[in-house]
Amino acid sequence: MRCDRFRELMMARLDGEITPEDLRELEEHLAGCEACRQEFEEMERITDLVGEIELPRPSEEEMTMYWPSIYARIERGAGWWLLVAGVVIWVCYGVYAFLTSPGMEALTKVLIALPVIGVVLLLVSVIRERYHVSKTERYGEIER
Repeated sequence: MRCDRFRELMMARLDGEITPEDLRELEEHLAGCEACRQEFEEMERITDLVGEIELPRPSEEEMTMYWPSIYARIERGAGWWLLVAGVVIWVCYGVYAFLTSPGMEALTKVLIALPVIGVVLLLVSVIRERYHVSKTERYGEIER
């Protein structure tokens, strides 16, 4: 139980974030506790191995292709959100005009209602389909 505090100090020592007082306390504990000393030595070996790992650098071609794809995704996402917002506003306005214009002719109300109902049905259909496809898509975690 007493060693739990020293595990935290071991991590702080490996990260270079230990105070001189804590370092002295850790060194005293490691001198007297064989289990903690072995654990700390293993942690040091792992830290050294991880420090030797060198990640491959992307080529210039990969970097040149990276940012345009990010911008394209952002633009496409923003475009879809604006389109959906516009459709929702348009539908709300259509419903409002339909309900608040008592003098409007029946034909005009039907002409407003039909496209509004059509857009709402299509939107619900697409959202429902995307939801069901996302639940069963085999390669959902793989980025494109």
